[in-house]
Amino acid sequence: MITDTEKNELLTVATAARNNAFSHLTGHSFGAAVLTTDGQVFGGCNTESTISGLGLCAERSAIDHAVVHGKYEYKAIFVVDEKQHFPCGACLQYLCLFSQINSFDIEIYASDLQGNYQMKTLSEILPVGFRTEKNLDLIKSFKNK
Repeated sequence: MITDTEKNELLTVATAARNNAFSHLTGHSFGAAVLTTDGQVFGGCNTESTISGLGLCAERSAIDHAVVHGKYEYKAIFVVDEKQHFPCGACLQYLCLFSQINSFDIEIYASDLQGNYQMKTLSEILPVGFRTEKNLDLIKSFKNK
């Protein structure tokens, strides 16, 4: 379990990221923040596109932000929305890929705007997610990179 201090930082970063969402189609803004195993936090927001399929969820945006900074191992992710919504299936599968680096069961927090949240682990939400065997050694090579 992550600490209350880490939860507060994740909520703060995810809420700030949510304020930058590019939600020109639906007006529905999401923010997310991912916590790396070394204690760093990276935020992301949703980006909508007028072309179907080109948008990006806040969760994958936060993960990609961490990757840009060379961070591939995650302890937790916080998602902020008007109501407590857990990540979509695509984002869960994306998290599943990164969880294979160190076999860590990532904590997923769904928070509303008032900071009320619920937590489930990745394995609770996606018990049979696709886990590759073909290039598992290459995926695990990102551990402590």
